[in-house]
Amino acid sequence: MNSIHHSVSLNHRKYDYTVKPLSGSRVFFACPAANISQEFPAEDLAELLRDLPELILAEKNYSQAAEVVRFRVQPSEKQLIEQRALARGFPSVSAFIRHLALAS
Repeated sequence: MNSIHHSVSLNHRKYDYTVKPLSGSRVFFACPAANISQEFPAEDLAELLRDLPELILAEKNYSQAAEVVRFRVQPSEKQLIEQRALARGFPSVSAFIRHLALAS
């Protein structure tokens, strides 16, 4: 089946999302503004769409963090980190590193 591309309006802005049906009763849902890119049971899709505006707002508030953490890497390490962030569906290297550093 084909992917469905749509958007949700929030505070006079449109935020795109994609739903792709998978085998069985699962869907792949991606919304960069909410930092979501993963599989869900199809039965949870309606609830996810209902909560999407709140998830987008929460991500926007989170992404406006005031503190900066810096560290140095070799050019080859930077390239590998960027490739891994992209391959795992993260919208940015910062989101990827934050996820790894804060995972428990």
